Amino acid sequence: MNWDDLRYVLALSKAGSLARAAKALEVNHTTVGRRIEAAEASLGVRLFTRTTTGYVPTADAQRLLAPMTLVEEAVHSVERSAQANQDALTGPVRVTSPETFGVSYLAPRLAAFGHAHRGLTIELVPGGEVLDLGRRQAEIAVRFFRSPHENLVVRRVGEVSYGLYASVDYLARRPLKSARDLKDHSLLGPTPGPHVIDALWLQKLASGAPPAFVSELSLALLGAARASAGIAVLPRYLGDTEPTLQHLAMPDEPSESLWLTVHRDLKATPRVRALLDFLAATLKRDAPLLRGS
Repeated sequence: MNWDDLRYVLALSKAGSLARAAKALEVNHTTVGRRIEAAEASLGVRLFTRTTTGYVPTADAQRLLAPMTLVEEAVHSVERSAQANQDALTGPVRVTSPETFGVSYLAPRLAAFGHAHRGLTIELVPGGEVLDLGRRQAEIAVRFFRSPHENLVVRRVGEVSYGLYASVDYLARRPLKSARDLKDHSLLGPTPGPHVIDALWLQKLASGAPPAFVSELSLALLGAARASAGIAVLPRYLGDTEPTLQHLAMPDEPSESLWLTVHRDLKATPRVRALLDFLAATLKRDAPLLRGS
């Protein structure tokens, strides 16, 4: 059989649809369908049943998925080992991060690093999707959570704090005398969730008063605060550097740890090692900015 067809089988089993599998593999959906048919023909079994909700692996496919996954991981291991032997600071390095932190903080610093090392191409992928380092969707991840996978090397490299901000114009019209008065103001907060620490903090401060505007992106909250739409929860590195906003000191300002993550097979690759060292040093240097102290 064509061993490369296994990638398509595994992708479809995870995605559940040809379109989503094609997006993950960066191919056309017709290619996915054709490769699935080829895999079924070579193995002599039907691998998927098409339902109204998508493609569901058959019992035969379920039995084969575990060994297929082992084959795929072995191939990725070979690729990572080959990459680790490249000595020169040349080639691409892909970094994934949360969207606002990537766009506002990492982008200018990574661009400066790329400018200083002309043989490298630094690609930044900021967004909410958690990319899989084991599948080489990225080489380095900067995250607000500690990845538990045993093949990943994780290092705590900083702490990001949050605070309340409002424009000078807004506060001139509607002064805030104390935290008790927050419930009477227009609040701009992150989309609520059980682990969204800044959203939980705002709820507690404002006695559960619903925000007037919510967004998953701190950049959107920054834009709303600039427009004098209300009082926003922002990362300190974002709010403190905006000249039109005033920081409103509040009790128990929350913070979360920042983690630098890389696959253990790639951490010694010169170009990856160089960027890891740069990020660690930069985040250490900028600790006061990130904490707001």
